[in-house]
Amino acid sequence: MTYSEWAEEYFESAGNLKERIAEMKNEMKTATPDKLAEFTNRINIMTSMYYECMDTARLLAKRKGEC
Repeated sequence: MTYSEWAEEYFESAGNLKERIAEMKNEMKTATPDKLAEFTNRINIMTSMYYECMDTARLLAKRKGEC
């Protein structure tokens, strides 16, 4: 696997996370009060994962020309 392919996989994962976060935010609008904390926690975790994927993808994309 090349750095470009690897970077693309991370970009795809980040995109999937972003879509899921948007879905969960919509679900929060109709959630019961006891579920709001759960949604908030999950969204925070997934947002962190999204940024990690994006950072890793950018680093791999920069590195593709080094080998």
